[in-house]
Amino acid sequence: MKKWVDHLRAGLAASVFLWAGAAASGPVPVEHFTKWPDIDDVSVSPSGKRVALTVWGPDGFKRVGVVDLDPIGKARIVASFGDADVTEVHWVSDDRLVYEAFQRGHDINEGGAGTFAVNHDGTEPRQLIAWRHATTDVGTRIANRVLPYGWFLDSTIDDGSNEVFVYREVKDSLGDALQFQLARLNTSTGALRSLAHGMPAGTRAWLVDAKNEPRMLTTYREGLSRVHWRKAPGAPWEEVASFSLTTGNSFSPLHLGEDGTVLVWTRGNGDTGGLYRFDPETRRLHAEPVISVAGFDLSSGLVADSQSDRVLGIHFTADRPMSYWFSPDMQRIQQAVDAALPGRSNRLHCGRCETTRFFVIQSGSDRQPGEYYLFDRTKSTLQLIGAARPWIDEASQGRRTFHRIAARDGLSMPLYVTHPPGASGKSPLPAVVLVHGGPWVRGSDIGWNAEAQFLASRGYRVLEPEFRGSQGYGYALFRAGWKEWGRAMQDDVADAVQWAAKEGWIDPSRVCIVGGSYGGYAALMGTVAHPGTYRCAAAFAAVTDIELMYTITWSDSSEASRLYSMPVLIGDPQKEAQRLAAVSPLQRAGEIKVPVLLVHGGRDQRVPIDHARRFAAAAKRAGVAIEQVEYDGEGHGFNDPANHADYYRRLERFLDKALKPGQ
Repeated sequence: MKKWVDHLRAGLAASVFLWAGAAASGPVPVEHFTKWPDIDDVSVSPSGKRVALTVWGPDGFKRVGVVDLDPIGKARIVASFGDADVTEVHWVSDDRLVYEAFQRGHDINEGGAGTFAVNHDGTEPRQLIAWRHATTDVGTRIANRVLPYGWFLDSTIDDGSNEVFVYREVKDSLGDALQFQLARLNTSTGALRSLAHGMPAGTRAWLVDAKNEPRMLTTYREGLSRVHWRKAPGAPWEEVASFSLTTGNSFSPLHLGEDGTVLVWTRGNGDTGGLYRFDPETRRLHAEPVISVAGFDLSSGLVADSQSDRVLGIHFTADRPMSYWFSPDMQRIQQAVDAALPGRSNRLHCGRCETTRFFVIQSGSDRQPGEYYLFDRTKSTLQLIGAARPWIDEASQGRRTFHRIAARDGLSMPLYVTHPPGASGKSPLPAVVLVHGGPWVRGSDIGWNAEAQFLASRGYRVLEPEFRGSQGYGYALFRAGWKEWGRAMQDDVADAVQWAAKEGWIDPSRVCIVGGSYGGYAALMGTVAHPGTYRCAAAFAAVTDIELMYTITWSDSSEASRLYSMPVLIGDPQKEAQRLAAVSPLQRAGEIKVPVLLVHGGRDQRVPIDHARRFAAAAKRAGVAIEQVEYDGEGHGFNDPANHADYYRRLERFLDKALKPGQ
């Protein structure tokens, strides 16, 4: 192990290293929760001969390093930029890599991002896609082979070529995506071959057969999703399924087998989604799932051998990341790794999984942010590559637990609780309710969570309710949240507080509510819907006026979502205008009787800053004690760790003032 780490230290300028000791006395520094990870992308080449990592360079930007594995050699940097970060890297073959790079900040300058390829030894670099609207060389009308903005990397192929799948996003006059056009791109020559001929309008996703020809695709138009199939390359496309994305019987094609059977994600006739077989010839879904998980929607992380394309297993998340293997050999490897790294979630990553010698293991837990290991199948040995956040000491982090509680109407609601480090038993501690954004997403799992751990490190017990409308826990929970902004969705959050108080875990007189995006909306609306429940509210990037979500023209929300999804999920802006106004914090700012911390990014396009400015003006007129902070260069989230740390410090002071004893 020492030899491996020493190689990385030498070759990557100490970008990867081991945590050397316990944390110093006192609270964990704020920056420990806001710094970017040292390593956040490790991948092994298809045959397992090499591993690639994205790591920090001495100039402060992320770059690509490659290490030979048999035998283990010195790490070498094969791609870097002086003004941009490499964000992800993939193997095209054992010898060639494709990677993406972006300048920092919310706004990307013309040419400030792109997709590139390079050999494992740093030779034959080539830009494939440039974030420029035209790639014609200056002074000539001869276009080069660099694709312009609008083209994106889709996936690698591992078929012996140096080609990858890319797609072009075609937009309408309003800027909404009309369809994606699939193509193959040679990473060595830049040659492009379209695979989109004859595809139906509105194509958004596809499956290819053993010859890498498109055989099944999904379209989206006017609020409806349709699945199409063709019996052979060149045959006409036939529609085999159609549904609204908000219905419970929709499905997503995941994998096309050699026998023509398709594996799909669907709920079938049940509440939670699982992996099912679908026969496109008969257009019938098999009645029994291939695999499902009680109480959770199975996330669709199929693992297939990159060369044979045989499905070997699936990565999914129940209360924590897990894996299930159809392959006995893969299951044996999983058991060996779990025995060596007990009490953790350990995911196996591989290319040609059936034959490769080396696997990358991504390992983490509720208190471990993540480590990467190399497993040698031949020797059955495990070696540490490095830690994502080596400055985090597990002993300084709080336990996280998962519960299912009953809302006031009896609906079962998942809840995650982060306990302060060292907290034992049930003691009534001050609490923070952390409300996730979306809201139609899964909020959390039992793995390490930076924001929850930061709050717990300051002595708060942190509650993360998966309120109705959340996804990942079945259709019933998701469906129960329709048109319930500020109503039953808000009740669920308050019910989590009552449950934790009855359990003896929190002091119900010392609770604050915090969230971002929809969570910011819920933080503000919680003080109105449930006065007396919260001592303060902190809202980042908050929706403050539901009407503004429909009328503002400079948001990046699509016109299709405003026409088809939002009226179903939130409400009709014309027919239900009064109902929506009644649950808009802007309209009810005068009812807020607790301190508010309002934080927003000046370049937020998802929830434009008008939401914050209009609410702040109304709150100040009403005499609300409000602290307003704007970060000019930030969008719908933090790009600059310094701004993120500044927000956490403000939040720490704000909570301490509101929740300290005697207040």
